Amino acid sequence: MTLGENFKQMNIIHAALCVGCALILFIMYTLVNQDKNAVPATNIIFTVLGIAIAFINVLLSRILFFMRTQQAQTISDFGQKINIFRAAFIIQMAMLEGAAIINAIFYFLTKDKLHFFIAIGVLLLMVMRRPTRSMAAITLFSAKDDNVQRIYEDTMEV
Repeated sequence: MTLGENFKQMNIIHAALCVGCALILFIMYTLVNQDKNAVPATNIIFTVLGIAIAFINVLLSRILFFMRTQQAQTISDFGQKINIFRAAFIIQMAMLEGAAIINAIFYFLTKDKLHFFIAIGVLLLMVMRRPTRSMAAITLFSAKDDNVQRIYEDTMEV
């Protein structure tokens, strides 16, 4: 498989996760808005829990991403570097999607729009975390590595 195909697959995975999360948010929003007489239940436990889950998942996803990709700087095999980047990227997206879906569920349960907007914020963060070659170059290669330009070659086999 070529490097270009690897990044194409990662972008397809990214788009699928983002669209799936957006679809869940849309469904929850539609279900909550169907009941016009529903009064938002302000539950401090759900509010704190939703904020904490989102905050911790956003931070933890980024920390795990950099911890996983940091080990790739010591590996010389380019294929292994790309596989490490892909695994770290998927872990990061899964954690962000989990935070968004949990807040969407809290929104459905409490009808409190705070959870909906937290989920939208996490979804926007997911969209911004699109896998790019420049991000891969920064995270996979050390400053002294001369092979960093290889990341931009589409036809290279990995």
